[in-house]
Amino acid sequence: MNKDLKQLVKEECKFMPSDALVERFLGAMEEIQVKPRRRIIDFGKICTDVFCVKSGIVRLFHVDDAKESTFGFASPGTIFMSPLSFYLDAPAFLMAETCKIPATLLRMNRATFYSFINGSDEFARWMFSLASAQICICERKLSLINGSAMERYQAVLKNRPEIVEAVTDRVLASYLEITPQHLCRLKQQLRDKHS
Repeated sequence: MNKDLKQLVKEECKFMPSDALVERFLGAMEEIQVKPRRRIIDFGKICTDVFCVKSGIVRLFHVDDAKESTFGFASPGTIFMSPLSFYLDAPAFLMAETCKIPATLLRMNRATFYSFINGSDEFARWMFSLASAQICICERKLSLINGSAMERYQAVLKNRPEIVEAVTDRVLASYLEITPQHLCRLKQQLRDKHS
């Protein structure tokens, strides 16, 4: 990816913050290295930090009756947190972990984040726009669930090809809400179609 992190962060929503604000925000964050398949936010634990993906892919998921359900992915430029922990001081429901490759994340504690909100109307407007964009993404994902498994898989191939390369088939199947075996059949159908 040729775009720098500052540009990727700005593309996450419609509001365009100034370069100076983005640089100040990113510069106030602590850089951390996370090995593959490591938990960043864990179920039942309170994590009030805000994260930004600098490199790698982070999976957001939950476990229901011992079945993992992948909710989404955070790629470079994505800002994420546990809303329950951050806003309500409650234990996290959604978990976040790195995928097959290591990730570099930027981390900011809640007090510092709130100091940005309280100190800058521009920052507050940016974060409101970002939250709105993330809600839209959630709704869009819910609308895609109505399509066939093949349509959902093709949508991921078209719109998020980096995800297919960064996650295991088990995780991708979880995201598509199908079994890994069904994902293998879909892949074979596409190979047969293009042969």
